[in-house]
Amino acid sequence: MKNKSVRAAQLFEFYVKYVWPTHKLLAKKRLSRRCFQCGASEKMLPLNNKQVCTECDSLSFEKNPKNALDIQGNQKELETLLINHQNSGPQKYDALILFSGGKDSTYMIRRVQLEYPNLRILAVTIDNGFMSPIAKENIDFLIPKLKVDHIYIRPQKEFYIKLFKYTLTHLNQDGCYGTVDFSDGEFLLDSARRLAIEMEIPLILCGYSRLQVINGLKLSTFESPKEMELKDRIETAGIKLKDIFTPDEIKHWWHPSLWPNKSKAKLLFPLFCWNPNEDELLNFMKSQKLLTPKKYSPIATNHRLVPLLGVVDVHQFGYSSFEKEFCRMIREGSIDKKHWQSVFEFLEYTSKTGLFVKPAVMEALSELGLTLNEVKINFD
Repeated sequence: MKNKSVRAAQLFEFYVKYVWPTHKLLAKKRLSRRCFQCGASEKMLPLNNKQVCTECDSLSFEKNPKNALDIQGNQKELETLLINHQNSGPQKYDALILFSGGKDSTYMIRRVQLEYPNLRILAVTIDNGFMSPIAKENIDFLIPKLKVDHIYIRPQKEFYIKLFKYTLTHLNQDGCYGTVDFSDGEFLLDSARRLAIEMEIPLILCGYSRLQVINGLKLSTFESPKEMELKDRIETAGIKLKDIFTPDEIKHWWHPSLWPNKSKAKLLFPLFCWNPNEDELLNFMKSQKLLTPKKYSPIATNHRLVPLLGVVDVHQFGYSSFEKEFCRMIREGSIDKKHWQSVFEFLEYTSKTGLFVKPAVMEALSELGLTLNEVKINFD
């Protein structure tokens, strides 16, 4: 039986595609105005008298010559690193690849296999206790097709409940994306770092997009700087770990000082260089017979807290904090504006009414031991 979050995601997607284009004409007064060019909410970015946001009205990061990224140089460096690390690991593997069951990480694994066939890889899935059943189905379907060694890491769910409960009730200015999702991502990377050093794997490959690397990690290159990799973790998303966890629990985060005499893995983000748009990625997956129809939506394959995070953002900020990344992708032409504007418009509407999402929100809050009041949700 599918849980409420998966059911909510499927109903949400159906409604956005087939019903919302008509329904929004009736609900227009309940919606924020949006940028004509990228779909950004007026509550996220100011709009001018032409209803164009400040980001679209000025040069974006990617188009500004002063801030232009040396992508060609990065691509050459990445290629050299991957070539040189083939058969380089002292043990069984040369690269640990984080695998979520989504299209980005699947694309990354297959491309590495095709272009660097002697790179011995281990696919690793970090289960945060709230994984989508659809993501698990994708993993079960894809691992035999990819023919890659694969393991799960499953920290105790109580650890994640502590993390999510605290971050949901202590949001920073970047909302759930910059607090809950960011801290989850940092622990995912820390878990990979710990496993890599224990198994003596010299590379870690993560499928973050270029915009996730730039906006989320604040990096302008495909490799995490050495000084960051050698720093003990004491906080996440601006929150001190000691405010959430016991000393023993804090040890589960990345502390390279505990391994003074061991080589630390290089953390790489290949999609920063490759940067495929949605069509390129899906066409590649189709050509490799890795496409699972109707199962690659980020709404359905992301973890089960996503409906809750979206609703919390709308109630506390007026818009989803995930919109920033999607609007930037719309500006660079890598995703479809019409579809994703509809997604965020309907999210704004349903976050207020509870349509489809309320059961999933209540289920998630119950698992976390939180109430609607504690996360400032007040459905109509």
